[in-house]
Amino acid sequence: MRLLYLFSICILLLFIQTLNAQSGCPGCQTNLPANLPEDTLFLQDIPDGQNGLAYSQDISFRMPKTTTPVYAVDSITPPGLTISKIEIVSVDGLPQGLYWEPSQWTFQTADETDGCIKICGTPTESDSFVLTVTVRATVLFLTQEKSFPMRMYVAPKVSTTDGFSMSNFTGCGSTEVSFENNVPSNGADGFSYVWDFGDNTGFEGENPPAHTYTEPGTYYVSYHATVDTAGYILESVRVLEVECVDQLGVGTPDLYLLVKAPNGTVLFNSSPAVDNTPLPYTFPIGLPLGEGNYSIFVADEDSGLKGSDDDCGTVPFNILSGDTLQAGGLKVILNIQHPVEEIESQDTVIVYPVPIAPVLTAPDGLEACAGSGTVVLVSSYGAGNQWFLNGDPIDEANEFLYQPEESGIYQVQVSDVNGCTAISPAAAVSIYELPGSPAFYNYNNSLRLFDTLALPENYGLQWYNGAEALPGETGFWYCAMQSGTYGLEVTDLTTGCTNFFSQLVVYNPNFDCTIGTKDLNTLSMAIFPNPAHERLQVRFAEPVSGDGVLRMWDATGRLVQSFAVTSGTSVLDVDCSRLPAGMYALEIMTATGKGSVKVVVE
Repeated sequence: MRLLYLFSICILLLFIQTLNAQSGCPGCQTNLPANLPEDTLFLQDIPDGQNGLAYSQDISFRMPKTTTPVYAVDSITPPGLTISKIEIVSVDGLPQGLYWEPSQWTFQTADETDGCIKICGTPTESDSFVLTVTVRATVLFLTQEKSFPMRMYVAPKVSTTDGFSMSNFTGCGSTEVSFENNVPSNGADGFSYVWDFGDNTGFEGENPPAHTYTEPGTYYVSYHATVDTAGYILESVRVLEVECVDQLGVGTPDLYLLVKAPNGTVLFNSSPAVDNTPLPYTFPIGLPLGEGNYSIFVADEDSGLKGSDDDCGTVPFNILSGDTLQAGGLKVILNIQHPVEEIESQDTVIVYPVPIAPVLTAPDGLEACAGSGTVVLVSSYGAGNQWFLNGDPIDEANEFLYQPEESGIYQVQVSDVNGCTAISPAAAVSIYELPGSPAFYNYNNSLRLFDTLALPENYGLQWYNGAEALPGETGFWYCAMQSGTYGLEVTDLTTGCTNFFSQLVVYNPNFDCTIGTKDLNTLSMAIFPNPAHERLQVRFAEPVSGDGVLRMWDATGRLVQSFAVTSGTSVLDVDCSRLPAGMYALEIMTATGKGSVKVVVE
């Protein structure tokens, strides 16, 4: 059975992330590394998912043909046994929104051990999930089915817009949302930001601190970024009128223009001139501007030598100048641009209400004896339950009823369709151990308790003949007067738990256990060694007075050895080499006394 158990664990690893027995992801592709051994156990790594993002992964594996790969992990497992078949029975617990489908459900390992699983969909919840995998393995015509808990992690959803991103933007009862500015200033001037968190609060600045939403609801987060970093640009100059004329004072002038910096330096020259410039005419510029007063000089090219060109006028300007400027007969329109980028984004935060905490009840109380099954825990929710013991989830405990088998602190947690949970108050359950079995042996019709030291500290005894209690018989021994099935019940008076032992007793008419028992002295004796192996030595506290007999009984009351004891004996050797291992009773009986002691033979 250990072999199958270990093998099931190995196969479980192949399906660590599948879970939730649903199909809908066909067509996975098996892609295994080259040079893998034929008889091996291999599983590709499985990536985590993220809430709200599409997920599609092919996970390839190779199953072992024998138990030898298992032996490499656990030397207790015998190697070399053939694994004839591996079956995927069921998987449960996959986060909502994800589905899976294997390449096949049953593997006859003699013919095929390679396969794959496709997991696909979009997870709609994020957490570390407790998952359950059930597989069935056949080894040497023995089949074992086993379920195991595993975990899968789905990262919180991250929402990205043009302006900002949010993390942890859904929650239950409350949520602390973190914001990332997707238009950072990197320390440069010209950036400003305004945030509206949708709950009548906001923030002005580049990087808001995490914001906590404490009430269920839907919140619309708005973001406005202003990027004013391009400055002022003289895009073009449109010449409307000039006072100059072409050579000899007739004809259309051939115009060009210069843009000069506040210190007189020429920043732009549109040469060569435009022959017979038709007015109005636009000169493209594209010149960044700063502070100060600039000027535009317009000229008519007459001889090709600038020194003899006609002056058509000069217009002063700065970044705040209006569109149309005029100086004398020169009239121009300036196209000065100041590009400012405005970025607006919006996203949503949802806080779901927390379910009402489940009520945990125990109609028959929270205390019981082991094996009685009388403690039953009941959740007030009919579905969506997960039971916990001492803070940890209990495997496969998802029904509204749970029957605990051990003492501890129990709770039940309920999950709703939004993935929100609530947990009940704790209930302390006490499952008491039963007292040890009150085994007794038959010595000449005298039924005697083997081990009084094994009794509970606060106990009660009751002898039975069949199903009938024997009135007043509550001691360590009982004198049987007839054949029958006799029993002894022990009760732990502290917990109320009981245990029972019975056996068939054949009455021996040659002995009367009611005669003389109170008149005999108690003979004290010791055993060495105890436990015994080949031999043991019985040592009497005082030499035996009068001849007698030493008898050895097994746990069923059967006489296995007897020895004559002569008067004056202090030490007696007993051969144990032929006795089966177990517990035995040694009893000496003489005319003047009796004594008994328990011995274990190994």
